[in-house]
Amino acid sequence: MNKDVIYIEPEDDITDIITKIENSKEKIIALVPPKKAGILRSIVNIKLLVKAGTAAKKTIVLVTTDPSIIKLAASVKLPVTKDLTTAPTIPDEERVAPIETTSKEKLDENLGDEKEEKDSDGDEAEEESEDDSDEKKDEEESASEVTEKTELEDEKKQSKNGKKVKKEKKGDGKIKAWFFDHKKLAIFGGIFGVALILVLIWAFVIAPAATVTVGIRTVANNFSETVSFTETLTEEKVEEGKFYLTAEKLEMPSVVEFEATGQKNVGERAKGSVIAIADFDYNGSVSIAKGTVFTIGDYSFLADENTTLSWDGSLSSCEKIEDKKCIISARVNVTAQAPGAAYNIEKSSAGWKTAALVRVYSDKAMEGGSDQMITIVTQADIDKAKAELTTSNEADNKKKIFERIGEKSEGAFILESSFTQSTSEVTSTPAVGEEVKEGVKPKISVTTTASVFTIDKTKIEEFITEKAKISESQKIYEMRDPFIENFVKIEGGYTGKLKTSYIAGPKITENDVIEIIKGKGLGQAQHDLKDIDGVASMRIDTSYPWVMSIPGDPNKITVILEVQE
Repeated sequence: MNKDVIYIEPEDDITDIITKIENSKEKIIALVPPKKAGILRSIVNIKLLVKAGTAAKKTIVLVTTDPSIIKLAASVKLPVTKDLTTAPTIPDEERVAPIETTSKEKLDENLGDEKEEKDSDGDEAEEESEDDSDEKKDEEESASEVTEKTELEDEKKQSKNGKKVKKEKKGDGKIKAWFFDHKKLAIFGGIFGVALILVLIWAFVIAPAATVTVGIRTVANNFSETVSFTETLTEEKVEEGKFYLTAEKLEMPSVVEFEATGQKNVGERAKGSVIAIADFDYNGSVSIAKGTVFTIGDYSFLADENTTLSWDGSLSSCEKIEDKKCIISARVNVTAQAPGAAYNIEKSSAGWKTAALVRVYSDKAMEGGSDQMITIVTQADIDKAKAELTTSNEADNKKKIFERIGEKSEGAFILESSFTQSTSEVTSTPAVGEEVKEGVKPKISVTTTASVFTIDKTKIEEFITEKAKISESQKIYEMRDPFIENFVKIEGGYTGKLKTSYIAGPKITENDVIEIIKGKGLGQAQHDLKDIDGVASMRIDTSYPWVMSIPGDPNKITVILEVQE
């Protein structure tokens, strides 16, 4: 329990001490008298202290080692302690050692005011006559008590009239004598007093602070509303749920390596010749153009030059006559359509085909074809690499453009469902059909453009607040991230469903809480907070255990509003 420490000054009279007791806010009061406290060597004054403490419902404790004061305290059962850290006890009168007053002490007391001189003489008389009869002792105490009560009543009357009576100042001689006798004590006492004042200022003025946590009872609500969108600013109508879309784009060039799977034979092509035969019923000619294809099985050969077979109508020009037709033949040099040893085929009298109006056979084998395989880039390789790049980078590109929008404007609401990305024409190195050298990785270069629509977030929140129809006494404490569902393009714009959820509760602000509790005791502050509609719980934490009230300075009050669904 806290206590109040009152240091009695040498010039204080009994009324000053009683006034300090009455003005104290603590229930336990420790009185620390000076070393030569004549004011407390009177049984009347001791009894007046006890009476004042009882009237004010406060416990008085004397902090002293003076035997004469302890003896008087013992007679009225007044608690005494030797210092501020020792528990007080009620002294046993029979065990109190008799006080020995030196001539120096007597001299100091005689330099005091008239009232203190009387009290000191009375105390000395009591100490010297301890073995006298009880009757004589009671008479002296009664006389002294009457005198002290008379003086106290006179002082109180004068105080009511605005004329407070002060004791005469002690003579300069006594002050100087006391100072020289207690020089070190005076210095250390002054330092201790200043330090104590600074500590008290810090403890009761600077240090006190409070953190108030208020739990607000709220309700979660769902929100769903069909809205539309336009890319024309003048067509925006927020109150009708039509919002202006801002297109955000981000171009991201990429270079990606891929595996080439194409194979190409760059060996030598087989060469040879075929015999073309034409049948004429009458004179005329048959032309075989360069590049004419001659096939046998799975292999194709191309004519190396233009060849013409003709008949002038004379029998002498016919090589032979078959079925009354003139037979004309010609040798056509050919080259295999593709390289490879597989084209080195044997001569064959049958199996050759051609689109020309001739019959074909070979009388010699095709020769010179060889195999030499290399790896090349195919269009399929490029398409596959492009598809993989688009798929793998979609999440990363979405994150990049969202972060960029957030850096530009914290108030932008992103329509995630509107996110799209496209790629530019792909450039491959090596190109399609080109050889990929050993140890070289082919690459594609492509620019990906990510795009998404945004809306002014404050307009979205205004629309939700308006449609939610929150009363004036309520407010939305939290609005979960809204999102657009079923975002589709329609004639003249887009449409979708705006969805979210929000937490609503009574309208309570931090300033409201501070104004209610500042400067109040903890109990009163808690009581007043409970009276606020919608407050589900509260907790007040002070900066130090001795702080028993809320500071009056709003800057020393921290309010935390906790939403409780």
